[in-house]
Amino acid sequence: MPSDMSRSQDKQANHLLDQATLRSLVAWHREYNPEWDNRPDDYVDAGIVGWGLSRRLGLFRRGAIKAYLGVQHVDPSKAGWAIVDAPQARFFLSLFVSGQCVTLRTFLMMAAALDALVSFLDFMQPDWKLPQK
Repeated sequence: MPSDMSRSQDKQANHLLDQATLRSLVAWHREYNPEWDNRPDDYVDAGIVGWGLSRRLGLFRRGAIKAYLGVQHVDPSKAGWAIVDAPQARFFLSLFVSGQCVTLRTFLMMAAALDALVSFLDFMQPDWKLPQK
């Protein structure tokens, strides 16, 4: 069975934008740690995101599109969160178009959140020009 990482690499082959380029276009918060991309609980353990709270880690802007990448801690003892059995941390991606939130999704790994952003950008702006390096 393919790993999440190999599935992520296979998906990228079909996109105009790869994760490395996308990462360079995100304004990352000083508390973002790429070494924790597979371990959202590390943000809780380090006190960066509080119990039952969320923290934005990065901002992507291009034209009418704005996306926040971050980490969220879910506390099932809080109202509205009883859908999970135990406390957990996960990454999130919130997408806005012209100031309106169009979706908020959560992911176990940052790579999956970035893949979702790449797919959204491909859908919204399939002919956009990549920055030249």
